[in-house]
Amino acid sequence: MPTGRKPKLSLVVGERLHSSHEEQDARAENQPTGCDAKFDPPEELSKGALKEWVRVVALYSQLDSEVLNDLDQGVFVAYCETVAVFKEAQREYQKLPLFGRDKESQQRIENPYVRIMDRAGQSIAKYAEQLCLSPVGRARMGIAKSKAGGETPLEKAGFSDV
Repeated sequence: MPTGRKPKLSLVVGERLHSSHEEQDARAENQPTGCDAKFDPPEELSKGALKEWVRVVALYSQLDSEVLNDLDQGVFVAYCETVAVFKEAQREYQKLPLFGRDKESQQRIENPYVRIMDRAGQSIAKYAEQLCLSPVGRARMGIAKSKAGGETPLEKAGFSDV
């Protein structure tokens, strides 16, 4: 059943609708800078997540636009850990048949790693869009081509079909 439009927040009494140029300039000046060499991974990252962190940060550094800053670290950590979980589940999935039989009831059961991969894949897609690692995310951010021209490094790395 449709619920209609999302409600808009009411204007707080005494607040202006638009900010002045001075306020906009001050806000832009205080905005955190993007991804750079100082964007270090947290110590608690797993080995697989650390590999993904290093790989993606290297790709981000090749972009003209600054995409990440310190405020994005939580989402980026979640993305990297989820990719590590997905890859581990994929390795384990390949060791077992797609379907097996329960020893007691002889019912057909699905490989449990399929469900893990499915959930992780859904989360990866959500995080990837937020972090501009998908075509939709990059389009929303208006990220142009890389400094070298042509495809962005993320597209070359295969993120264009996420």
